[in-house]
Amino acid sequence: MSVECKACGAQVPADAKTCPGCGAVVSAKTKLLPLAAFMLVVILIIQSYMGKSEEAQSEAKPASPVSSAQQ
Repeated sequence: MSVECKACGAQVPADAKTCPGCGAVVSAKTKLLPLAAFMLVVILIIQSYMGKSEEAQSEAKPASPVSSAQQ
């Protein structure tokens, strides 16, 4: 599999560090964007789950009894 050199447009082998045509450094494709998107989705899922569990706990708590001895 080959990639295209951004400097001259020549086809460069995927494992090459420089372009054989012009000598430009070929940067490896990073997988940072998909990883960041995945982490964002995981964080949002965890936040929504924690928000729902806090709501359920607050609704489940009975109201504190009011003492009739207060006068």
